[in-house]
Amino acid sequence: MAEKEPAAKEPPENDSVEMDSTIEQSDKKKSDSKKDEVTMTVTKDAETPELRNALQKTPKVRLASIAFVESPLQFLSALEAHDPAEHLRIRARANAKGMTSFLDAFDSAWLPKNVSLERVGAKPGVLRKHNFDRIYIGDACSGQVHKAIAMAYLERRMPEVVILDDGLATYSTIDILTAKRGPLVRPRQKLKASRAIMAAHVADRLRGLAPAGKLRWHTALPVSKTMRKAFLKSGAEITRHKFEHLQTLPTGGSHPRDNPVIGSALVADGLIHADSYRAWLESLMAEGPITYYPHRRETEEFLAELGRDERVRIKHVGLPIELRLVNLPPNSTIRSLPSTAAISLATLNPDVTIAVTEIPAEWWTGASADSLRKSLNAQSVKADVDS
Repeated sequence: MAEKEPAAKEPPENDSVEMDSTIEQSDKKKSDSKKDEVTMTVTKDAETPELRNALQKTPKVRLASIAFVESPLQFLSALEAHDPAEHLRIRARANAKGMTSFLDAFDSAWLPKNVSLERVGAKPGVLRKHNFDRIYIGDACSGQVHKAIAMAYLERRMPEVVILDDGLATYSTIDILTAKRGPLVRPRQKLKASRAIMAAHVADRLRGLAPAGKLRWHTALPVSKTMRKAFLKSGAEITRHKFEHLQTLPTGGSHPRDNPVIGSALVADGLIHADSYRAWLESLMAEGPITYYPHRRETEEFLAELGRDERVRIKHVGLPIELRLVNLPPNSTIRSLPSTAAISLATLNPDVTIAVTEIPAEWWTGASADSLRKSLNAQSVKADVDS
């Protein structure tokens, strides 16, 4: 495991810039580990041959963990968060958009040791029947996840919970968990009264884990100093990674002949105007042919219309773009609007240029809050930034 830092102290300036694999938490666990070391030393010295033989026959305790994921990025994040000492069961929601094609394309041989995959979502039964040491949550605002947790842990103590990256929406989740109250709900989402109560209940349960050191965020995203400080102050922890496991997978495939462009879901989500997005693509095609990697939420109608342009080669792939473009040649340039994929690819390919176009004010439809628009445009693809 990586080095741990006190939660109350601000990380050194260099640590806030480099996306190192660090764990930021309190010093309490360090002191506890020292006590354990002393106990282990005394026990070993006092061992008799009979006791030593008995200890050798005692099976090693392994952690039992479960991950609920609903998107390819959440799935990959679960693999990065997996501890070699734990048996991890990944439950992937196969009926979520884009997940079936991803799971079909993902080779089970790429799973780390002690990791299994099941094509079912979050069900209350699995949490009630088994006592897990750790729960990984991909979409903390998922109604299916809320129901599973609320029903299984209505009166039981919850184990450690790890929040995985869920795109740039993860920032909203962390803000909600850092706040003193409020339901876990996606921006612009309207909930029925019963769902709102459940979302608030789960949010409170997760917040209650933080002071006990049982809430953690595992991320490859840039984290502002303000967000880091607030989350650590609650007692929660932050674990960083650089897609170490992903970089070992033989998934690079053939490299695009033309300029790669990352598709955006902002039009499909109703956040920016389609004609503005199309004009941006036109400006890129004016410089030469492009290879377009669609977002899984883009509509078939839009892609069919775009595909009729002979300057565009649409690359439909079941695997996420992080897996397809992990081994791009140095000095390549990828074009994108603000997106999680742009951040991930910058982490994976430090020698590749990620040209991110900031979204002009006139592109927005008005369906999103000012805070969301500012948050998207403020994201850096290279390093941690101040908010």
